[in-house]
Amino acid sequence: MKRKRKDTLLAWLTILPALSIQVVFIYVPLIWAIFISFFRWNMIRPMRFVGLANYERMFTRAEFWDSLRITFIYILGTVPTSILIGLGLALLMNMEWLKFKGLFRTAFYIPVITAMAAAAVIWGWLFEPNYGLLNWFLSLFGIEGVGWLSDPDYALSALMIVGVWKRIGYNMVLFLAGLQVIPKTLYEVADIDGASKFSKFLNITWPLLSPTTLFVVILQFIASFRVFVSVSVMTQGGPSKSTRVITYYLYQQAFENMKFGYSSAIAVFMFGLMLIFTILQFQASKRRTFYK
Repeated sequence: MKRKRKDTLLAWLTILPALSIQVVFIYVPLIWAIFISFFRWNMIRPMRFVGLANYERMFTRAEFWDSLRITFIYILGTVPTSILIGLGLALLMNMEWLKFKGLFRTAFYIPVITAMAAAAVIWGWLFEPNYGLLNWFLSLFGIEGVGWLSDPDYALSALMIVGVWKRIGYNMVLFLAGLQVIPKTLYEVADIDGASKFSKFLNITWPLLSPTTLFVVILQFIASFRVFVSVSVMTQGGPSKSTRVITYYLYQQAFENMKFGYSSAIAVFMFGLMLIFTILQFQASKRRTFYK
């Protein structure tokens, strides 16, 4: 009994630092955001309780729905693309005949560890309409360059390119880890049966990668839903509010307009939406996910 108490105490002491950080930086801010979402507050005047007025205001403002629409367009453009490219690279990196695998893996993973602010500045130079490398490259094929960050028709696409570039290396590593735990004997049996490469992928690789795929989809949805730094550095929500995603809209309401109660309501809504999506994704994947 005494030994059991000591083990329990040791276990709590071991997890206490991580638990403390989680409580201080996640749970306390979450509770505080929910609390002030029921108040009108600009950090100058005293808080004034307004009940659900901030939520009512949020759901009745066209600019809120427009920012949410732009966010989901961004998600639809980045999540499937980054997952497909990441999976393709993982399949390539898993090939036995490929040389210099370590070099290629490092090259593809460098964007992941690059600070988003620094990467956004570099991409801003690449997208520059007059002397940017992207328009120069297009001119080699006789294609006229465009104002990637100054044209409302192209600005969001430019941000999508940056988002995909940033995440494919991370997805590659996750898929590669999933591929390397699939038993090789399954492929050997399929070879004996005369199965094609596509048939092996469809009937062996893809089903056994389903837990990894579920994990990647959830991570990428959350990452895309929370996109902020690239927008803040490259477009500031413009031009003509064409790239004002919901996180940047929240930032404007909080730190430019000093509407902390309203911005907290937006933050609570975002948290609830991501939570609902994650739960639905797990429920939808239960029947088609193969766990070991």
